Amino acid sequence: MERPDLLDGLTLERRPGGYARNLLFGGGGISVWAMVWSPGARTSVHDHHCSCCFGVWRGAIREVWFRPISESEAVATADATRPQGYVACMMPTGPNLHQIVNPGAEEAISIHVYGFDHAVHASSVHREYRVVAA
Repeated sequence: MERPDLLDGLTLERRPGGYARNLLFGGGGISVWAMVWSPGARTSVHDHHCSCCFGVWRGAIREVWFRPISESEAVATADATRPQGYVACMMPTGPNLHQIVNPGAEEAISIHVYGFDHAVHASSVHREYRVVAA
């Protein structure tokens, strides 16, 4: 880990059984969040209305990718474990349907940088999907 002190001195919200979003910076069309993932926490299957980069700061997360089959349904196409230090970026030219899960027994923390103003949009999520069998 390049910056083990990155979050030192910050009090991060945690949600037992889920995940918590902690705004670290917002302005100029950029928002930076620390996501704290409890064991078993997961997002919905979703895509983004903006660019999105994330890095795993502590622990590991699993990222599952999907293909849309309608405006509201998707099927899984791939998944991978993202270890500490992993970084990825997605542009909103998509589709970029994915889900993030903490499959481990320990808390995980990831840092997300989005190309949106948090004062204008409550979230980076464009649309959520229901998973169906292939």
